[in-house]
Formats: sequence, structure tokens, C-alpha cells
Amino acid sequence: MKKTQDVVLISVLISAALLFGVVSYLYGYQMQMAVAAPKGKSITATASTATNGMIKLSAKEVKSGVYAWIDNSTGKTNPTLKVSANANNTISIQNPTDTKHELIIDTGSDVLPSSDDIAPHGVGQLAFSPNMTGTFTYHCAYHPFTMKGTIQIVPSIPTVLR
Repeated sequence: MKKTQDVVLISVLISAALLFGVVSYLYGYQMQMAVAAPKGKSITATASTATNGMIKLSAKEVKSGVYAWIDNSTGKTNPTLKVSANANNTISIQNPTDTKHELIIDTGSDVLPSSDDIAPHGVGQLAFSPNMTGTFTYHCAYHPFTMKGTIQIVPSIPTVLR
């Protein structure tokens, strides 16, 4: 009797996980993230901030068959990106590797911002003007487990006209 209950419980949990995956895929998802530090300690976070609306990334093979995004200005792997809401932002991407990549930002909207395929030894870009703020994730369509990071969309700083 106990063994049957265990099998039923496992089946229900697997079904729930599959249903969650299907619903997330069909309707998109948004991830909010927070970082906690142990009591008495602090965490310093840095982000690759768009300069004149531009961030420069490269794809890199960090070991055989394993790829990561690299910030061209800091050399950081899978950096946190910071862009402005209601502004034109561009992520310029170099791909010196022997395989294609595609940068996707997981905003939870119906159409996700994407660089489209970037051919081996090619270049590409992702241009977008987000109309929301928050913390989201980004990833490569072909290497989602190793080429991934966080993107912060922050309010734009208003320009003062004289």
C-alpha cells in the first residue's frame, strides 16, 4: 500500500512540474531576483551599464563545448546588464566561436527581444526599447544553461531642456 502511494505521489509531482513547464512556455514568464547577504556581511554587485545605449558582449568558448557571454569592457563572464526603460538600448554581440548563438531577453512578453541567429565568426545585435522596469534574465537559445545572466531595466533619467 505504501509503495502504491509513493508511486501516485511521484506521478502527481511529475505531472505538476510538466504542467508548469508547458504553461510557462506558452505564456512566457518573468523572474524577479533578490540577493541576500549573511548577517553582518555586505555584497557588492556591479553591472555592465549601457553607455550611450550600447553594451558590447562576445561569445566565448570557455572550455570544449561550453560557452559564456563576456562583457567586452570588463571581461566579466555572464555579466549583469543594466539598461534604461523607455530608451533605445543596443547590445552589440561578437561571435568569434565556431557555432551560432542567439541572445534572448526573458521579459515575459509575447514577443521576446532577440538578436536572431549570430553566425559563427559573425556579429549581431539586439536593439530594444523596454517600456517596463525590473530584473529579468537573458540567455542563449542554443546554450541556455551556460550562456545566461541577469538584466536590470531601470527608469530613464529625464533630460532637462534649457
